[in-house]
Amino acid sequence: MILDNLTFAALLITFILIIVAVALTIHKTRTDKKLYTMAMQFTLIQHNDQAHSYCKHIYSKHPELCLGIDYTLKEDGDCVEIDKWDSYHSRPNRPDSQ
Repeated sequence: MILDNLTFAALLITFILIIVAVALTIHKTRTDKKLYTMAMQFTLIQHNDQAHSYCKHIYSKHPELCLGIDYTLKEDGDCVEIDKWDSYHSRPNRPDSQ
């Protein structure tokens, strides 16, 4: 069976629309995860003074970095430490270890 030009064009457009829909869904999911991570990090620094001072310490060294995107903090018992560091800058020491 040979497809005429109109049928082929319709199938091609449908395929392209499906690919675009999948790409947008994946992008939205990634954006939602980033927003959730940022919200959790901001909640942490609002309610934990040690996390807030650590964040200020990092900001004083590297003001271009953003909490929740370039790095994340985590509570480990009584202390707060860097969980993930996604920057080419050197990872700073804890403020109390200087």
